[in-house]
Amino acid sequence: MSVPYLSSVRTILVGLVAVALSISARAHAACGCPNDVNADGTVGINDLLAVVGQWGPNPGSTADVNGDGTVNIVDLLQSVGGWGTACPVPGVFPSSWIHGCTNCGNCLPTIQVHQYNENTYILRQSKCTNFEGPFMYLLFGQDKVLMQDTGAGGIPTLGSTVYGIINQWLAAHQQASIQLIVSHSHGHGDHIAGDSQFTGQPNTTVIGTSQTAVRTFFGITTWPTQIVTYDLGGGRILDVIPIPGHQSAHIALYDRQSALLLTGDTLYPGHLFISTWSDYRNSVQRLVNFTADKPVCWVLGTHIEMTSTPMVAYTYGTVYQPNEHVLQLTRAHLVELNDACQAMGNTPVFQMHNDFFIEP
Repeated sequence: MSVPYLSSVRTILVGLVAVALSISARAHAACGCPNDVNADGTVGINDLLAVVGQWGPNPGSTADVNGDGTVNIVDLLQSVGGWGTACPVPGVFPSSWIHGCTNCGNCLPTIQVHQYNENTYILRQSKCTNFEGPFMYLLFGQDKVLMQDTGAGGIPTLGSTVYGIINQWLAAHQQASIQLIVSHSHGHGDHIAGDSQFTGQPNTTVIGTSQTAVRTFFGITTWPTQIVTYDLGGGRILDVIPIPGHQSAHIALYDRQSALLLTGDTLYPGHLFISTWSDYRNSVQRLVNFTADKPVCWVLGTHIEMTSTPMVAYTYGTVYQPNEHVLQLTRAHLVELNDACQAMGNTPVFQMHNDFFIEP
């Protein structure tokens, strides 16, 4: 592309932007915000310039907003039409998670670290260290990094692994320090057993596991109906949503930056054990209501107990799961769960669904 042509296109951008500001922001698919060409979470001038810079036949280009194999005026206008839209920062999942071994005496690694995107990490504990094989999450903001859950124990290197990730992130972002906040989806032992590796460490706060401790730290004055925000800095805001039912101090986290909904043991591909039915049913409804007007890229829980075959779960307690269901669920699964819970009313019964079992 010639420089004069590029200059001419840039000149008309001011006019196009003026038009864009009069257009309502378009609705985007849950994880799809195609006109956020540079995937920084906002549609702006850099996205428009990226479209211009990749003008012409360009199959597979991120600037090919409409996916027709050519970057042209249609893609430019679609990007303009989404000007200022806040878009979820996307991420990727691994091809597979560690899922135990037939011979646990020789089963390594004990923990899998996966970088979902620049500021989000997912950790999975080996089922050979504990059959629960729980997932843990690290969410980085500019001022704080929140760790959701510390696993089921049996991993003496969990602390050093997490602080290692933090040090790498700090180096990559040319930052001297960051505050680690250790939170929990809920207070069951398979999600809090690693707390001792973080208690008393520098720049680290470990939140207590009781409902009182959770309410106090996050400033929740009306439990469980009040939803509050927690700011990690740099524009990364989390919504903290009380969802008792599986356990009395259970919370969900909604990450506005990545549009991830972390649901702990309330929803995941597996056995959904429920301790207080009315609380659980109300909590699932609360999640559905909260997400009704928000993008949800993925619903991420803390276990995988389903196989890749619909309606087939592993036997509870197994340590080897070679054909696991994927970790990520969608808001459609949340709606499916809610519809089932509401239909049961006050008389819950065991139900098998393709991707989870309801076990009141």
